[in-house]
Amino acid sequence: MAGVGAAVGAAVEYLFDPDRGRSRRAKVRDQASHATHELTYGLGRLSRDLRNRSRGVAAGTRFRLAGRSADDRILYERVRAQIGRYLAHPHAVEVKVEEGVARLDGDVLSGEDRRAVRGVRRIPGIKSVDARWRVHRDASEVPRFQGTSRVRSPVPELFQQHWAPSARFLAGTGAAALWIFARRFPRAISWPLRGAGLVLGARAATNLPLRRLTGINAGRRAVDVTRAVSIAAPPERIWPLVSDYSIFARIMPDVREVRRSPDGRRSHWEIRGPMGRAVRFDAVETGRQEGSHITWKSLEGQLIAHTGEVRLAPEQGGKTRVQVQLTYNPVAGAAGHAIARLLGADPGTRLKEDLLRLKSYIEEQKQPAMSG
Repeated sequence: MAGVGAAVGAAVEYLFDPDRGRSRRAKVRDQASHATHELTYGLGRLSRDLRNRSRGVAAGTRFRLAGRSADDRILYERVRAQIGRYLAHPHAVEVKVEEGVARLDGDVLSGEDRRAVRGVRRIPGIKSVDARWRVHRDASEVPRFQGTSRVRSPVPELFQQHWAPSARFLAGTGAAALWIFARRFPRAISWPLRGAGLVLGARAATNLPLRRLTGINAGRRAVDVTRAVSIAAPPERIWPLVSDYSIFARIMPDVREVRRSPDGRRSHWEIRGPMGRAVRFDAVETGRQEGSHITWKSLEGQLIAHTGEVRLAPEQGGKTRVQVQLTYNPVAGAAGHAIARLLGADPGTRLKEDLLRLKSYIEEQKQPAMSG
């Protein structure tokens, strides 16, 4: 109880501080309002998704039960749609349906023919399949196979990169069930079950693939951060500053030094990392359009793999929109990014603050104060 009382006292002191309490309370209200809006929006999406899926299941059931009475014209359309799921070149196959018998002529590749026949046989209303097509091992010997094509097999929901709201809800419920029921088993079994529940829960909460969540084999794309600011200055005045890189060490507290190579395409960066330790990496420009945008990426083998882009767009009234997009793979991937946010080191917030310093530097023509 003493710990709870101390925490409550610290919270009251933080929120009702005479100097900054008012702004802190306003920030808490904004965050609470945003969280409420996100919760309401998410529940609405979940409700609509569950309703639509229920309708889909009902329609599929009706299709299986009542679809057998369809005429040959409708069965023809069903067969054409079905073979498109199994054949790389469905246009090379001719379909005829007479009295529920599907006749297939034309050309197919070896390995696709049997799967396609099985798929057509499962169509409600199809009595039998008469496959008279020619099977080829090499596509180069058939003129009708020319051109690029591939079979787009349906991917199970849990193997897709982004889950639907209902899938996330069910996965989160399953993760909670795993965590609760794991306590009934011995430790040798309960800990793996709880670990699986944590992974499944994190996957459902973030809706990110595991490779982006953990950073393993995610390349440069585990976390995406995009921020923009409108500056009261034309692009030609801003461009010399952002294109030279030297301004970054003066407006970004975490950037200690930036050195460009003689050719101007490569740069060596030294930034302040966790615990104040220096993190060094080399980057190379991958694209530049004078007065408009710059893109770059870190060299292979760097500690933090990332790509970035700075884009300038003119606005009305002589203003310029400056947008920065960073795609990077921190230690522990998106999970490490989430932990950094909890500890007050959110890169998105840092980037927004840096852009505001750039805005202040350009508009007021003075060196902005840096926060630690």
